[in-house]
Amino acid sequence: MELYQRLHGILNFNMKRKFTYLFLITIVTIVSFQSCTERIDIELEEGYIQLAVEGYLAPNDNKNYVRLSESSGYFSNVPAPTVSNAIVEVTDGVTTYTLQEDAEQPGNYLFPEGFTAYREQSYEMNISLAEEVGGYLNYNASAYMPRLTDRIDSVSVEFNTDFEYWMVLLYAWEPAGPDYYMFNALRNDTLITDTISEVSIGNDELIDGNYMNGIVVMGFGKKSLKPGDKFTLVLSNISEDYYEYIIQLQTEISLSIPIFSGPPANVKSNVSNGAVGYFAAYPSVYTSTIIRSP
Repeated sequence: MELYQRLHGILNFNMKRKFTYLFLITIVTIVSFQSCTERIDIELEEGYIQLAVEGYLAPNDNKNYVRLSESSGYFSNVPAPTVSNAIVEVTDGVTTYTLQEDAEQPGNYLFPEGFTAYREQSYEMNISLAEEVGGYLNYNASAYMPRLTDRIDSVSVEFNTDFEYWMVLLYAWEPAGPDYYMFNALRNDTLITDTISEVSIGNDELIDGNYMNGIVVMGFGKKSLKPGDKFTLVLSNISEDYYEYIIQLQTEISLSIPIFSGPPANVKSNVSNGAVGYFAAYPSVYTSTIIRSP
């Protein structure tokens, strides 16, 4: 009973359950077989080209870069074209840093060696393109790096036999004031949440200022982890805007029920002039444990 209550949450986390998706898929399949079938051809026009921006700032981390590319058509099965020869600058209001394009990965722009991002600091990014993309040469975005919730006692990983699911439980003090979180995971020092659909996010609406005594913050299928694995939880404090962006993006790429539901709204971006993507800044704390046998 205790595990069941944990699974259904004290904390208001946006946790995706893979078994829920499988259940929904099963229902849709049953309904489809019981209905009349008819061929429906859907014509999707190729969208106009937009600048796609992926930028990250994190203290004491090598994950500080800006990636520029062009948006792709709906049915495109080739990598999106990268955008090279741009001038990318980031300023903290005092110092302006000019990023250099990676010679081995065109379209990736790296911060100067020795660059360090700081918590509770605002950053502005300015992009000047060599050629127009989406009708513009210049783009900009701003990001604020929140404080870090670093009073973590421990993390544990337990196997729920009812759902055959690994649950990640967090023990930590949650500071007073609104906070938004992103959770990533490493198995034996290898990132296993390497797509946005695998990332978990949440807020402190229901536990603000209280102790998180074994709150479930992530879940993984039976075969994703095993006893003896080193499991590392990465807790990141993110801005409310980036939190909303991830929710919209995960909704956009998840299963649509009903199948012919209306088109989703555009995923918001903090980059100007109609660009897609996001420029984010967030600090992170890492906590590890060894998974025990159920």
